[in-house]
Amino acid sequence: MAGDTTLSENYAFAGVYHVFDQHTDSAVPKVQFAHDDRHLLACCSSDGTISVCRLAPGPPAVLRVLRGHGGGVADFAWSLSNDVLVSASLDGTLRLWAPADGRCIRRVPDPDGAALLCCAFQPLNNNLTVVSAA
Repeated sequence: MAGDTTLSENYAFAGVYHVFDQHTDSAVPKVQFAHDDRHLLACCSSDGTISVCRLAPGPPAVLRVLRGHGGGVADFAWSLSNDVLVSASLDGTLRLWAPADGRCIRRVPDPDGAALLCCAFQPLNNNLTVVSAA
């Protein structure tokens, strides 16, 4: 970085916005648009959070940061209707979130305490999630 500037200041040219400044000290392993919504985006971070962002109208903004995992978030997925997010964390928990208000709906620990690496909703039944452990 040039001097004491943020990432967004270094890339502040027309048409490009940076919405990840809240994760400056941590990697962002995944970024994903919501289903059929080109203005709603989420990203997970190794700092244990998930950011839900709005890209339009106006300048992009972070709507909320989902906090609760005790380790890095390795993966997440949107439900088909975009009303639920599922996340898998290195802390050994799977969490279900309400992205509209940032509330954690459910916390499910891995029975063996293993780090969770990826997760997905079953495409036709959002009541079923799949997760993979290390």
